[in-house]
This record gives sequence, C-alpha cells and structure tokens, in this order.
Amino acid sequence: MKIIALGELLWDCFPGGREIGGAAGNFVYHATQAGADARLISAVGRDQAGDALVSELAARGVPGHIQRSARYPTGTVEVTLDKRGVPQYDIIGPVAWDDIQSDVTLFNHLLSADVLYFGSLVQRYGPNQRLLSQLLGLLSPQAKILVDINLRAGHYQPPAINFCLRHAHLLKLNDEELPVIAALTGLPRDPEAFYQHLRRHERLEMLMYTCGDKGSLLLRGDDSHRHPGLKVTTVDTVGAGDAFTAVAAVMALANAPLAEINQAANRVAAYVCTRQGAMPAMPAHFDVGR
Repeated sequence: MKIIALGELLWDCFPGGREIGGAAGNFVYHATQAGADARLISAVGRDQAGDALVSELAARGVPGHIQRSARYPTGTVEVTLDKRGVPQYDIIGPVAWDDIQSDVTLFNHLLSADVLYFGSLVQRYGPNQRLLSQLLGLLSPQAKILVDINLRAGHYQPPAINFCLRHAHLLKLNDEELPVIAALTGLPRDPEAFYQHLRRHERLEMLMYTCGDKGSLLLRGDDSHRHPGLKVTTVDTVGAGDAFTAVAAVMALANAPLAEINQAANRVAAYVCTRQGAMPAMPAHFDVGR
C-alpha cells in the first residue's frame, strides 16, 4: 500500500525554539512509524531554514520529494500554547509549500499511488488548488483519497471544503470543525448524520471524528466505535490529530476492526501530547497496535 501525501512541511516556532512540523509531514512521519510505505510531497525555500528542514526530515527517516522554491521562503508557523497545551497558530503565507510544482517525479509517484493524502490548508491559494485538481486525474481508479480538514481562521474558503467533501474516501475532522462545515454547507451537525449523508451522496467510506481529550468516533459503513480518550499529562497537542489520522488510516486501509483502530490511534495521539512538537521520537518498545 503506497501512500503519497501532498502538503505542508514547515517549522513550528514555539517560544522556546522551533520544531519540524506541517500536517502532511506529520502524517507521513507517523504513517511510516506505523509501518506504511508513505512519502511526502512538499516544498521549502532556497534558504537556510529550508536546508535545515530537509536535513531534519531525513534525520527523522521521512521519505519525501521536497522541491526547492526560488519564489517563496520556507514555511513557518508561530505557535503559542495556552495553559492546557492547546496551540494557537499564526500561519505565514504564501510560502514554499503553497506553490508545489507539477514535475515528472511527482507525476510518477501519483501514477503508482494506492492512496493520496491532502488537507484543506494546503488549498488556501490557487496554485495548489489547481495542482490537486490535476493530480486527481492521474490516480488509478482503485486509489483511495484521504482528506484531513484543518480549519485555520483566515486560511480556508468554502470551495476548498466542498472539494474535500466531494472527493474523500476517508475523512478526518474534529468536533470544532464540524459545526463550521455544517454552517458552510448545510450538512448535518451530528457526526453520524453527516457521515451517512456523505456516504449516500458522495464517495465517503470512513469518517474519523476526534473530540480532543474526550476521545474519538469512527464510522465505517454501518459500524461505529467510540473511544473515551486517554488521560495524559499534556505538554502540547501540536500534531496529535495528524498522528491520530496516520495511525487510523494505515490500520483502516488494512481492514482492521474499528475498536483496534480507535485504541491504537488514541494511544499514539496521547503519546504525542506528552512531548513537544509534532514528530517526537517514538520509544523502541512502543507498539502502535497495543
């Protein structure tokens, strides 16, 4: 199962220093940790920040095709944390990952992909919107599309949300995003009704719905499973949702039972919350499936 993720690679700039991040990069890191054949498609600037980011990505063992933009700088996000470790983001733009270019390497990866991952944030500007529309035509008819909706204030438009909902076979969103999406689209605010509508009228096969420290709900076909979440001492929650998405998607694509998926995804997401940054080193003894 070959997964290609197109999207953000950036520096998360905390008050105490910077950490490698970006939803797509985080996803590929955790999908690889979960045993998937995953690869990141992104871009950084031709600058020192880009050099350092590419080196850090390699040190984390994340496979990628990382373009070097002469037009835009490497992406950065200013991160501030509240007392619970919940982040607020100041996302700079446009930056290199906002203008990923079509090239032969990218096309070849897409032609052989079993799964394409992307999010809503990567569609905040026109170039990537047009690129994604082009890339969908390169996918095999049997390929699955995995979408992670990340609503960041000032960085999304209704057409991008509609694009996500129309094309997703597997969809991840959270309890803060669903009411906003429902208001934009007229779809139900209840996650089960929302899922069943998209299941009937679009192509959605599975919904991954997270509720912060209150756990998660998985919906697939006529089956569902709720998990209460795991209580941990939180350092920050940056990247926890991306970790959840990666583990849940990898296991779902292998047809694991929903209860096992929910337990494993919550366990990894909870661990990420106990460390600073979105790509913490995973202990050698950490078994995702436990």
